[in-house]
Amino acid sequence: MKLTDVVAQHGFEPCDLARIENARLYVRTNSDGVTELLCVQKQGELMQIDRLPLLIAPGVTLPVGDQLKTTLPKAELEGYLNTTLAAAA
Repeated sequence: MKLTDVVAQHGFEPCDLARIENARLYVRTNSDGVTELLCVQKQGELMQIDRLPLLIAPGVTLPVGDQLKTTLPKAELEGYLNTTLAAAA
């Protein structure tokens, strides 16, 4: 399954906030008002996943909670995202 389809199942949409080499950036807003940025970057045969929860209010953007950062083999990406993104939703 395509990366965009996997993250879309968990409410993430493509985001054009930044351009990162060999990476895709996604965003979702949770029911509690927290916005999450998700960056998935290819590094050879490995994939780096960064997820940052943010509280966005007029004039201010604050990180909240814990940032997730991990690197894993490409073959494990879909299963990892389905497990961790579903648990966080």
